[in-house]
Amino acid sequence: MLLKMFVKFSMIGLSGVGVNMAVYVPLMAMGVNYMTAAVISFLAAVTNNFVWNLLWTFKGRALDKSLKRKYITFVACSTVNLVANLMILRLLVEQLGMNATFAQLIAIGATGALNFALNYAITFSDRRSRREEAATTHEACNYSNI
Repeated sequence: MLLKMFVKFSMIGLSGVGVNMAVYVPLMAMGVNYMTAAVISFLAAVTNNFVWNLLWTFKGRALDKSLKRKYITFVACSTVNLVANLMILRLLVEQLGMNATFAQLIAIGATGALNFALNYAITFSDRRSRREEAATTHEACNYSNI
């Protein structure tokens, strides 16, 4: 189940990469600084990714959380991911002299597992559902002894 979610998350991440790059590349062509372009393209991609992960990857999880709370948490987790992305991007461009567009693709790929782990464990955590399931299982076990 976790692997299936990771595959879905990755597929949505690829669509997010498409959104990200569709914003990043034109901004770079307009002379926007690569770091600024990375932040703006992140903001465009994060909502795309949230909607699709909510509807597909993590459908039915974290039902005890409001949509607003999930979105804010998703953006917060994605921001942590963005910081990691920017650190890798800066290293690749400024220290290793890599092309900024290619470096952005590498940075996005390198931070994908971190993003999944944060969103699985925090944004779409199913803690209440697990407690309820455990209580239901416990009650069923008690009645079977009668």
